[in-house]
Amino acid sequence: MSYIERSKQVILSHQDASGAFVASPSFEHYRYSWLRDGTFIAYSLDCVGEQQAAERFYRWCAESIERYRAKAEQVIALAVAGQEVPQSLLLHTRYTVKGEEINAEWGTFQLDGYGAWLWGLSEHITKWNNPSLLEEWRPTIELIVDYLMPLWKMPNFDCWEEFGDDTHPSTIAAIYGGLRSVAGWMDAARSEKISRTLDAIKRFMQEEATINGHYIKTVGKDEVDASLLWLHVPYRLADGHDSIMQNTVNLIEQKLVVEQGVHRYPQDVYYGGGQWVLLTAWLGWHYAEVGNQERAEQILSWVRAQFNDSGHLPEQTPARLLAPDHYQPWLDRWGPPACPLLWSHAMHLVLEQKLAES
Repeated sequence: MSYIERSKQVILSHQDASGAFVASPSFEHYRYSWLRDGTFIAYSLDCVGEQQAAERFYRWCAESIERYRAKAEQVIALAVAGQEVPQSLLLHTRYTVKGEEINAEWGTFQLDGYGAWLWGLSEHITKWNNPSLLEEWRPTIELIVDYLMPLWKMPNFDCWEEFGDDTHPSTIAAIYGGLRSVAGWMDAARSEKISRTLDAIKRFMQEEATINGHYIKTVGKDEVDASLLWLHVPYRLADGHDSIMQNTVNLIEQKLVVEQGVHRYPQDVYYGGGQWVLLTAWLGWHYAEVGNQERAEQILSWVRAQFNDSGHLPEQTPARLLAPDHYQPWLDRWGPPACPLLWSHAMHLVLEQKLAES
């Protein structure tokens, strides 16, 4: 079985009847469906022609969001009026496979998943030229557009479920990419609001999200995070050849890459701060997009080498840990790192497809 078929098999065999994708079926703490992870899983299926499976996920998302429409509408009304928004009203970032909110030890308020969902919907509808889906999901799309526009700069947990009191450029990039991708489908008034929001985001990123000529992990702190790759692919807030983006990638290479594998950020201690398969594939995606096929192929070879004997890709590998003393405590607490991680398989498929297209 080819590497591509392995990843497809892992993803499709773990899609719930509801359409949801659990992040990792064998890791207790990841047996939920995240909008962010799921969107990239669905996108990877679209890349390899699995239209119906991807559509089932997007429909599950819309149904899950509509379940909590009243909360979202309250948030929108409060935010537009300039009033404080209680945490209890904010939409969650992960759900059970039945579309129900959950409470866990990590923060639930994350905006990037909703931006990712808008972006993924746009990619799906455009790829398959299916305007009927747009009309079916339009009420939910409009709800999330109205939800994101007044909240985009609000501090929230980053894509790693951390640092909830900070503002994160990769999160803002996801919101930018989502709003930008659906702007052309909106009515004139909403489209104009989106345009103003996108302009405000661009100004903010130029003024607040760079230090020393590179983008930063967190506003106000000179740190780097591999999720900053999102500013280029897929959200297109930055051009891959732009000098600031190039400087950011160079910094990621210098501080986070060891023998092709990519770490999340320099201070990472989760399972000792291993190399993340999905982020390594993401770096390869960036290089494929900017025309460095040789580097992208080197990275793909590393990703393929991470498949275990069962044909599974893990979340991270322990070969080159940033904080080795933290590995055993996490093993004792939660057991081995997640494997398979469906998001890792998804990004493997995306990289395979982007290289095939380059």
